Amino acid sequence: MKLFFGKKENNIITMFRKHLDKVEEGIELLDDVIKDYMKSNNYRELCEKIDSIENQADVLRRGIEKEMYKGGFLPNFRGDLLGIIESVDKVMNKTESVSDIFYYETPYIPEELKDEFIKLSEEVITTYKHLKTAIESIFDNIDDASEIIKEVEKSEHNADIHEKNIKEIVFKMNLALSQKLHIKQICENLGDIADRAENTSDRLNILLMKRNIK
Repeated sequence: MKLFFGKKENNIITMFRKHLDKVEEGIELLDDVIKDYMKSNNYRELCEKIDSIENQADVLRRGIEKEMYKGGFLPNFRGDLLGIIESVDKVMNKTESVSDIFYYETPYIPEELKDEFIKLSEEVITTYKHLKTAIESIFDNIDDASEIIKEVEKSEHNADIHEKNIKEIVFKMNLALSQKLHIKQICENLGDIADRAENTSDRLNILLMKRNIK
């Protein structure tokens, strides 16, 4: 079922979609950073683009909040949407943080771990894409949202598996403890992007439950 909104609400929804697209762009660029880093290709320019995208996402978020505080949507729905957009913005913030780790710290990633890092990154993208679709569904066909949220949870679980695989492998390797802990920190930060996406889907689920309470 498609919900109907007024002109003011539809303008905010358009801004909301742009913010979701911008965060997706940032996460996809991070995946490119990781793949280029593993191949020893030039990745630093991509990191700089992610910084720019994070700033653009912040501008969009502030614009949405400004418009919503002017009175768009019913109060309860407005509050839930504000919580969701703030949560999505935290996904972008963590994406930038991971990019900065590669840019400034140039971590050592053993050959044996490169494929797992790439798989983890790809699952992070998948988790966010499902989240984006789930959020968009509340404007397009709200009845689809619950099933799409389940896909967010599945993808986040798969990301957890790759994160655990990296930790299991690295702590069996003949590396200095400092190197092991650095790699552990990186994979946890990367996995945290998927965690934050799932946390956002939890907020979305609360919105749906409120709607179903008679």
